[in-house]
Amino acid sequence: MSSLHDFVHHELGAMPGPVPAPPAPRKKEAGPQKGHRPAGRIAPNGRADDARMNGTLKGDLFYTQDEAVPTPEGWVESDRTVDHKLISKEMFPQG
Repeated sequence: MSSLHDFVHHELGAMPGPVPAPPAPRKKEAGPQKGHRPAGRIAPNGRADDARMNGTLKGDLFYTQDEAVPTPEGWVESDRTVDHKLISKEMFPQG
């Protein structure tokens, strides 16, 4: 008979062995430290990293000019942002 028949009727000859112990939790690796500069970085990226560390360069989404507020239903964009996106889609259709 097939092994599937034995399995369905709980008549398997071999029993599974002991379960191995779970792996030990990993130690949390330290992230990049403030003031740490990676070696071999490209000059423009390096200047941007320095500006972010000093606070003179804002996050990427700061410069998009999008206005939105969080609500329980999700992010709601302002009417100004929606109008700007509609005009942009008309001027530069993406397909």
